[in-house]
Amino acid sequence: MSAARLPARIVVGATLLIGLAARIAAYTGQSFSWGSDESRFLGVVQNLANGYFPSGDAEWFGSRIGLLWPVAGLFRLFHASDAVAALWPLAVSLTGVAAAYLLGRDLAGRRVGYVAAALVAVAPLEALVGTRLRPDAIVPSVLAFSVWCALRAGRSGRSELRWAFAAGLLLGIAWSVRENALVVVPILVIAGWGARRRGLVAGVVGAAVVPAGAALLFAIGAGDPSRPLIGAGTEGAFRNPVDAFSLTDTYAAAITRDTFDPGSPLFLLALTLIGTVGVTLYARDRRALLPGVWLLWTAMYLEFGTLFNLAKPVRYLTLCTIPCALLVALAVDGRYAALAPAGVAIAAICALWYLPGRVLRADDSTLVARVADRLRSLPEGPVLAESYTWYAKLTTYTARRRLAIPKVQDPEFLSPVDARRTRLLVPLPSPADSRAGYIVSGPIHPRAGWPSNWDQARARIAAAVASKQLEVVATVGPAMIWRWRR
Repeated sequence: MSAARLPARIVVGATLLIGLAARIAAYTGQSFSWGSDESRFLGVVQNLANGYFPSGDAEWFGSRIGLLWPVAGLFRLFHASDAVAALWPLAVSLTGVAAAYLLGRDLAGRRVGYVAAALVAVAPLEALVGTRLRPDAIVPSVLAFSVWCALRAGRSGRSELRWAFAAGLLLGIAWSVRENALVVVPILVIAGWGARRRGLVAGVVGAAVVPAGAALLFAIGAGDPSRPLIGAGTEGAFRNPVDAFSLTDTYAAAITRDTFDPGSPLFLLALTLIGTVGVTLYARDRRALLPGVWLLWTAMYLEFGTLFNLAKPVRYLTLCTIPCALLVALAVDGRYAALAPAGVAIAAICALWYLPGRVLRADDSTLVARVADRLRSLPEGPVLAESYTWYAKLTTYTARRRLAIPKVQDPEFLSPVDARRTRLLVPLPSPADSRAGYIVSGPIHPRAGWPSNWDQARARIAAAVASKQLEVVATVGPAMIWRWRR
């Protein structure tokens, strides 16, 4: 039986399972590189789970309610770990598969919707970021649903106000995950053009709900209602966009360089885009207008709008995944439509095959979570480990008091000398600091993201473990928890 004859819920459900399998295969745990966004996000999440409201300049991103607060709730329910932190971005990332189907179906029919959904399910970049606690796994899916609601508002007649309100509400939710979600406003206006002025007013009202709620929440919890509204603008770093522009550092250059690299999440992307644009222009398919404008507008923002205050990590390209998938699905619509998802699946397998972090997740994600569970059953105390990854994760995940969140600067905006200085951890932890707590020994996998001076701390910790001043209080697989002899 062909997919066209099956109920849509079965086809989309099967596609979601494929997307889930791809994201599980790409799961490497959360990044705890020194000063990384994820490590700081998770520090604030743990503070929230322990009942501490975000405060201070270093915790400005605590106002990203849609990103961090659901994870804090999960930490309260299940305890903190990489896997629990991955549940929220994973769930929302998978809804992007459903959003792609709905948009494709309403633009051109079920077959286009199925292909678009399959492309999003197996796209290498989506699989890689789909379990990371970053906005890149969440914002694109929420925005896609917002665009779909706007499209429905422009076509639905009597129920246009409800759809327009929903589109605005979802835009507000996306804003609460990352502030630059507002860049999609022109696309919402185009998608919902048929709703006219009444729909626009309803959309604005819907979009105001989340910021108003966030302001009220922070007025009660922190006495600062403006914090969620202006926090990102006051804490961000800005630069001259003319000085920041470089042809070699553009997304276009990155896509071109990596298109023949089977280990890159951008593998074959340039060829796919060229082929899709060629077919679309030749066919003059008007159904491609909305996703085409959406992709072009987003690409222009990422290429030029980010020059003011953002670097250009590849993960930002997830904003382009769904409109790109819609264009590809429209371009291949026909007898051989299934070949497009198959090709992307091959690209995903190549990218994941070379993913280095996958071989480390047994130790640096699963085993460290088991150690954290064991530490929670012991009397409270500071934790130290030879592996910086373990030290950072255990310190965060076993915290019962407020964690101090470091204020870091983006190396992108610093001179080379200052950038090297930010790689230093000062002060370094010492075994003497853990006399009232524990030292954990276990598998050690050095990473590029460790502080550049961590070897000094590691040598001191190894010497303490080798001495006869410590005793083992617990063993978890190959890991051992030590404490100072009484």
